[in-house]
Amino acid sequence: MGQLILFFSVLISVSLAGKPCLPRHTGGETVVCVCNATYCDFLDAISDQQVSGTAFLLFETSEAGLRLHRTQGKRSAGSRATATTTLTVDRAQTFQEMLGFGAALTDSAALNIMKLNQVTRHNLLRTYFGEGGSNYLYLRVPMASCDFSETYYSYDDVKGDVELKHFSLTKNDVYYKVPIVKEASQLRGQEIKLFASPWSAPYWMKINGTTKGISRLNESYYQVWANYFVKFFEAYKLHGVTFWGVNPQNEPSQGQRTPSSIPSMGWTEDQMKKFVGQNLGPTLHRSGFGGLKLMNLDDNRSNLPGFADAVLADAEAKKYSSGISVHWYTDSWNSVNALRKTHSDHPDQFLFYTEACVITTLTPAVMGSWVAIGERYMNSMFQALNNWVVGWTDWNMALNEQGGPKNVGDHMTYYGYPASVLVNASAQEFYKLSSYYVQAHFSSFIPPGSKRVQLDLSGDNTLLNVAFLTPQGRIVVVLANQSDQQKTVVISEKAKAHISVTVQKRSINTIIYK
Repeated sequence: MGQLILFFSVLISVSLAGKPCLPRHTGGETVVCVCNATYCDFLDAISDQQVSGTAFLLFETSEAGLRLHRTQGKRSAGSRATATTTLTVDRAQTFQEMLGFGAALTDSAALNIMKLNQVTRHNLLRTYFGEGGSNYLYLRVPMASCDFSETYYSYDDVKGDVELKHFSLTKNDVYYKVPIVKEASQLRGQEIKLFASPWSAPYWMKINGTTKGISRLNESYYQVWANYFVKFFEAYKLHGVTFWGVNPQNEPSQGQRTPSSIPSMGWTEDQMKKFVGQNLGPTLHRSGFGGLKLMNLDDNRSNLPGFADAVLADAEAKKYSSGISVHWYTDSWNSVNALRKTHSDHPDQFLFYTEACVITTLTPAVMGSWVAIGERYMNSMFQALNNWVVGWTDWNMALNEQGGPKNVGDHMTYYGYPASVLVNASAQEFYKLSSYYVQAHFSSFIPPGSKRVQLDLSGDNTLLNVAFLTPQGRIVVVLANQSDQQKTVVISEKAKAHISVTVQKRSINTIIYK
């Protein structure tokens, strides 16, 4: 593990309440962290005293094996060390205000979580929502089955039931998801903000009568489908769970022009704006759910700004819309200009990332991969947060060691999808992957209400960087070094002492001061 060096300061290494990562080598270039009923790594709380005056804290996660390793230092008013990069903070120039971070509570995630004993399950949920965890606030909940369900189902598979008399939640909702949400809210100390996404309407509402392939909703069922949304929110409300937002459709491009191997339902822009403006929006308002944040798209950013422009050009659809939800799968080749242009075109609509997952064969080497998993999350998150995105939700909260269970067909059946937490139910333990810690470098320290501030870079422009001002008056700077050389960095702010750090190779770092 690399040694962190701070110039002009006293460096003090601080343990995480005596519970650092319990590492396990998986055959990859790095490690996973093991948690069970008796042990799990958590962060100490940060007091104002630790980051006030000239004091600052630095947290480091690296390919070499550090996981949110904490060090303390003091800013200096003296001469600066020679630096490859200088970052200048301007807290007077602010941009988007953050809503928060989260993940998805799919059937598969809920099933894996509930296979753990009560104490281990508590540690897993604390890892995400509780003290010393990653400070998540949002959960994406599929409406009925998705590709991460054991089987396909809807809430009303009775053909022709246009009055939805047979609508009913399943045991996945009542016995798995509802208890998880309630415990997560208790750990968080406030209600978790849920948003719903449907993958498919019941088969009998669709033009081809199937769940996959080329799959679209029959227009004669638009209103019935809108009523189905209301039934869903009412059913959860009866169990004491309310929702914050809704997406009209998961990935409307799936099944629209080309066959899909997952549960899907394709929509054109014209079909979507009609459904949102004439059916879904008015129906939610009439039924008492008008306060839900309705987010359009819920698909890859390669669909931007076109999809959002087309839907929001309709005055009725725009009247009911609050935001635009984005998936990350095309981020590696689609320009961030798509986010900038969308924000410029629709400044009244927030941008929220709603799904991220590395699609690869899940092997032990992949489980421990820093480059294939951790650095991919870094690239996407820095791109998103530097370009007006106000929230970020990972995909599955927890999968098993095979990356499932899942409900997909054809060429995708052999894929095991790495989640940020993998559950080994037979051993009653779970593993935190590099992507968990990368996301925690943002979510653990950037609370809702934080505002991104101007951060000017001079020197080595390969260093990924972003900065925020929190409601508590703290400055949070997140830096990532994806090179194989360590780099000396100076962080400065007008009329304030500066910070000099050596950023280790292949690492992500969070610096906090007040």
